[in-house]
Amino acid sequence: MDMAVDNIPRYYTIIAEMMSCWVYFFLFKQKQSTVKIVFYTVIVASLEIFYLWVSESIAFWLWPAHMIILFSIMFLYMKLVIKRSSKTVFYYTTKAFLVAEFIAAFEWQIVYFYKWNTFFAKWAMGIVMILFYSVCLVLAYFLERKWGRDSQYIEITMQENIIAVTIAIAVFFLSNIGFFMSNTPFSGGSMMDLFAIRTISDFLGLVLLFAFQSRIAQAEMKNNLAILDQNLREQYNKYRNYQDSINLINMKYHDLRHQMENLKELVNGKEEMLLINNIESELREYRPYFQTGNDVLNALLDSRRTLWNNNRITITAVADGKLLEFMNVADICSVIGNALDNALESVCLIEEIDKRLIHIEIAEQKSFVMIVVENTCEQHVKFENGLPKTTHKDKKNHGYGTQSILQVVQKYDGSVVFNQTGDWFSMKILLPAKQF
Repeated sequence: MDMAVDNIPRYYTIIAEMMSCWVYFFLFKQKQSTVKIVFYTVIVASLEIFYLWVSESIAFWLWPAHMIILFSIMFLYMKLVIKRSSKTVFYYTTKAFLVAEFIAAFEWQIVYFYKWNTFFAKWAMGIVMILFYSVCLVLAYFLERKWGRDSQYIEITMQENIIAVTIAIAVFFLSNIGFFMSNTPFSGGSMMDLFAIRTISDFLGLVLLFAFQSRIAQAEMKNNLAILDQNLREQYNKYRNYQDSINLINMKYHDLRHQMENLKELVNGKEEMLLINNIESELREYRPYFQTGNDVLNALLDSRRTLWNNNRITITAVADGKLLEFMNVADICSVIGNALDNALESVCLIEEIDKRLIHIEIAEQKSFVMIVVENTCEQHVKFENGLPKTTHKDKKNHGYGTQSILQVVQKYDGSVVFNQTGDWFSMKILLPAKQF
C-alpha cells in the first residue's frame, strides 16, 4: 500500500490548522481588529502555500520536522492575532494543533472508509472537507466556551506549557508511529487500522488537554480566592485598627477639650490665651472629618486623610452612609477601601497638584443605592472583562482590589461599571433597593 497516496492530502492538514486557530480567535476578546486578522490570514496562508510548494518532495521520514515547521507557522499566526503573552499563545497553539490533527484524521478516516476519494472529484471532496471541518470546529468552540470559560483569561506558565507539549508529542508519536514502523504494538495491519489508531489517539490527547486545562483553572481559581480573601481581611483589619485608634483619640480629645475649657477660666494673660487657642486649633485636626451617618464609612474615609493631606489631594464626598446599613462591615471595607486605595494610588501619579481630585457619592437613585467613586487619571487604563487591568508588573499578586469589589457587588445582586472618559476614571455601583 502507498501511504503517500492513501494518506491525508497535505493541504487538508494546513487548512485544518488554520481553521483551528480561528476557534481561539473567536474565543479570545484580546485580539487584533477584523481588518488586521484578515490581513494576517492572507499573509500566513501565502506562507503556508509557499512552504507547501517548496516541501512537496520532502522525504516521508522527515514528516515530524515538517509538522514542527507547520506548528511554528501556527504559533506565528496565533501570536500576530491574540494579544496575550507568548507562553499563553504557545499553549493554545498546542491545543489548536491537536484539534487540527484530530479533525483532519477523523474526516479522512470517514472518507477512506466509504472510499469517497475514489468516487468524487477533488473539488467535491474539498467542499466535503470544509463542511466537515466547520462542523467539528463549531463543536470545539462551544466545548471550549463551556469547559474552558474559567481558564480563557489565565496566564499559562512555562511548567504548564512543558506538560502540554509533552502530551502533544506523546499523542503525535502514538498516532503516527504506525506510518513509520510497521512492527510495533501501535501499528495496524491495514491503512484503516492506522487511521483508527491515529483518530482515537488524537481524540484522547484532546481529552487529556481539556482535563489538564480544567486542573489549571481550578488551581488558579483557588489561588485567586485565597488572594481575594486576604485582600478582604487586609481592608477589614485596616478599618479595625483605625477604628480602635480613633476611639482612643476621641476619648483623649474629649478629655483635653474639657481641660482646655478649665484652663481658659484660670488664665488671664493674652499670650497664655493665644497659646491655648493654638492648642485647641491643633486638636481639632484630630476630630473625625466626615460625618456620613455610617461609622464604618466615616472611619474608612478618615483613615486615608493623612495620605491625601500629605499628597495635597482634594477629596469631596456627598454620601448618605445610612444607605449602606444593609451591608456587612467587611463588605463595606472591601468596596470602599479598595476603591479609595485605587483612586489615591492613581491621583498620586499626577504631577499637577490642582488636578489631584477624588469625588465620592452615595445616594438613593430610584430603586437602587448608587455608589460612585471618581478620580482624575492621566494614565490610559486598559480593561479586561470590564475590569481595569493592574499597572503593576507583578500581575500574580496585584489587580485583585477590583475583583474583590466585583465579588461583593455580585453578592448583593448588584452591578458595577468601571469607565474612563478623558482624564476621569469612575467606578459606579448600583445595588437593588430591596436590600435596605
